[in-house]
Amino acid sequence: MDIIEVLAAEPRGLPLTEIARKAGFRESTTHHLLATLKARGVAEQDKQSRAYRLGHRLVALVNQFMADRDLRSAGIGPIRELRDRSGETSYLTELQGQETVILIELIGHRSLQARRSKLSGESDLHATASGKALMAHADQESFESFLSLPLTKFTLNTITDPEALRTEMETIRRQGYALDGEEHVVGVQCVAAPVFTGQGECVAVASVAYPTAAADRTEELVRLVTTAAGKISANLGYAQDPFEKDREHASGAAKAARKGGKRGS
Repeated sequence: MDIIEVLAAEPRGLPLTEIARKAGFRESTTHHLLATLKARGVAEQDKQSRAYRLGHRLVALVNQFMADRDLRSAGIGPIRELRDRSGETSYLTELQGQETVILIELIGHRSLQARRSKLSGESDLHATASGKALMAHADQESFESFLSLPLTKFTLNTITDPEALRTEMETIRRQGYALDGEEHVVGVQCVAAPVFTGQGECVAVASVAYPTAAADRTEELVRLVTTAAGKISANLGYAQDPFEKDREHASGAAKAARKGGKRGS
């Protein structure tokens, strides 16, 4: 940490001897520590001047920390309201690489084992409402990368056919939320809705998990979850309802279908 603080104060970089002097270490010790920092991308060395400075990896870590902190602060109120209004365990989850990471988890009024342990290298993105919602709003390259992962069949309801998943993703984008109908854990269902930044990027999902015995609440929980996701998106600067056009289109199609039915009767 001493070396990192020394380098942070000198953005143009410092030679080994100067870093050792400022940090109060022997040169041999400083050289060893710098080698470790370089290997982790936390420090880098100019090939010509041989000076050391902070590396891009550290900047990326700081940026990730700040983004997560902003996301947590934007999400804690709506997720708490979601938990209180639904009574169910509520989450704010983001995607890191090819895994979901829970940023906020607020326990509901009943104990529910909504997650299962994963084997090394195993992905469950295709089997959870949160994972599917994040997949549906990922860029095309990331989406294809997700589909190339082994699609483990966790339950009889897990979707493991890539083409069926593509269709599922289209449905999720159109309706504005994802469902998990006992696809990951038997006896557990989930609803998840995407959270957008001011730039329109999906950075997380809000979700609830509930027992299959309460499946008659799904419509109510969809409304609560999409409302929470919309509030978090607004806190992040998103200025419009991302699903308004889709709902208007669906509403228009439904009206047209009803009119057609009347004409045919």
